[in-house]
Amino acid sequence: MSKSTPTFSEASEALDAIVERFRSESLPLEEALTLFEQGVQHIKVCQTKLTDARGQVEELVKTLQADGESVTRPFEV
Repeated sequence: MSKSTPTFSEASEALDAIVERFRSESLPLEEALTLFEQGVQHIKVCQTKLTDARGQVEELVKTLQADGESVTRPFEV
């Protein structure tokens, strides 16, 4: 990964490409380990972005409470 943090979409696409390589190729151990490590980093980026987005959604829900009460409702998929 570059020094700048990729977007969720970039990290997700990179992870998809890594998974596809594992599915379609027989990789030497060293290359497989390098790809696995890269995949873990992409997963961490995605998890962080999703956690941040969830917090933003919860804050937005709080501000939309009709009665002004600060109640946080978890975002449900």
